[in-house]
Amino acid sequence: MRPEPIAGDEIPTVTIGVHGPRSRSELAPSPHRRPVRNEPITVLDRPLIDAEWDKVRAFVRRMDNDDLRLRFGNPRDLRDEATMRQAFDIEGGLGEIAWILDEAAAIAGIAHRIMVSRAEAEIGLIVRSDLKRGGYGEYLLRDMLARSARQGLTALIGLVLQENHAMRRLAAKIGCVLRKQCASTIELAFEIGTQTDIE
Repeated sequence: MRPEPIAGDEIPTVTIGVHGPRSRSELAPSPHRRPVRNEPITVLDRPLIDAEWDKVRAFVRRMDNDDLRLRFGNPRDLRDEATMRQAFDIEGGLGEIAWILDEAAAIAGIAHRIMVSRAEAEIGLIVRSDLKRGGYGEYLLRDMLARSARQGLTALIGLVLQENHAMRRLAAKIGCVLRKQCASTIELAFEIGTQTDIE
């Protein structure tokens, strides 16, 4: 059964700013999940500077190889500087990187959004291995959906490995549509209703 598209006014929105999120009702603490700290999400649409690369390097050092493989689809040595920069770099004007910090001000999760047309963008998401199932991935994904709705996009597309059950569960929870399926990957779409008055 095909889920209904996500209407812009139904997405719990997150305002980026110094005061942190406005609405986190969808991520209320549960006994099985540590709450996400009330921190703003950092969104950059420009190349990273050295201090930001230091944060990304520290994030990669805390990742399990299998989690990196599940995110990028094949084994990559992200401890290699050139490979890491290729995986997390922002192409001029075509995309953005967003991250949320943990309680120690280290990156807890990263989302990438790359424009593929005027109406659609491809999204990739990865949460630090020691913080999985802590609500960070859902928080980032919902924020990217809300930002995309405010910017007039109609869909976010994600390529997910068949075996990446955690990402598939999260996508199903939020309401994705299966676009394509092949031997090892699934293309999912988060359809966004156009809404100009999202806050």
